[in-house]
Amino acid sequence: MFRLSLSEYQGMLIAALFFIVEKLLRVFLIFIPTELVIDYLPAWVFSQFKVPRIFGADREAESELLDDFNSFAEIMEYWRYPHEDHLVETRDGFILGIHRITGKRRPASLASSHANSEAGLALSGHAGGTPKPVVLFWHGFMLSSECFVCHPDWINILPFRLAEAGYDVWLGNSRGNKYSYKHTKFVPSDRRFWNFSIDEIANIDVPTTIDHILAETGAQSLTYIGFSQGTTQMFMALSRNRELNSKVNHFIALAPASTPRGFHNSIVDYFTKATPQMLYLLFGRRRAMSLVYFWINMLPRDLYVAALDFCVYLLFGWTMRNMSQETKCIAYWHLYSYTSVKAI
Repeated sequence: MFRLSLSEYQGMLIAALFFIVEKLLRVFLIFIPTELVIDYLPAWVFSQFKVPRIFGADREAESELLDDFNSFAEIMEYWRYPHEDHLVETRDGFILGIHRITGKRRPASLASSHANSEAGLALSGHAGGTPKPVVLFWHGFMLSSECFVCHPDWINILPFRLAEAGYDVWLGNSRGNKYSYKHTKFVPSDRRFWNFSIDEIANIDVPTTIDHILAETGAQSLTYIGFSQGTTQMFMALSRNRELNSKVNHFIALAPASTPRGFHNSIVDYFTKATPQMLYLLFGRRRAMSLVYFWINMLPRDLYVAALDFCVYLLFGWTMRNMSQETKCIAYWHLYSYTSVKAI
């Protein structure tokens, strides 16, 4: 029988209060403009959370920047890279979105309304052989392919650097995120749509994506570059699927994750190690932390960055001092995408 200690009951109470307060704030901000609330906040709030206040023309420029970076395709258009969008169906019915950077950066003089003339939408088929070495990027937990290409400085975007070096660059997306949000039988409002964990991602999504890429390119194998959970699922896939080992010539693990040490905050750490029933009670049985999208769209970007910095420190103890404010303002906008509660 599962028993809770006094401190664990206290943790449950604090977590419950957090979700109640958060829901009340959401209702409040639906009726009261965020800008009006911010104007009445005392100065110590901004200094305490290290929020740079943005006003007037700077805030308008910030809004325009957000409008320019709402999808992978728009990011590619901004940097003038030719690209393709591919769809591949898994054996259990998910439709996975895959991105391909097909060549080097176009000169500015060639950028026009026909920037996507080389882009295509393919479900299957063989596009012919290519001598280019193939590389596949895969994102981490609650992320999407955008996380690899949303840095403000071109020189720090690895997929672009590899495309310039002559690689055939692909970026995968796990089931349930914004680019893999379709199923042949279930809709996202159906609980059965979200009945998956990292096991299905490792056993099905990764091999299916790799098989599609090899079929499209004619290559015998590819290089896999994973980040965080993107490494975990490949560790799992390679250990379970002997045939997959011959299809991956190099596996590069960025911030590899295998056995988590636990969270920096003891209360959060407890919940992640508790029974699944407790996580389902807090988060439901569908999408994990879907409330994030509300706050992304509601909060000014500078305040959202400060809130996310606080959460990251609370969870992991990271200070994020190695990232500039400009990088955070752009990158943090792309750091959340749907996954299932079961994947936690």
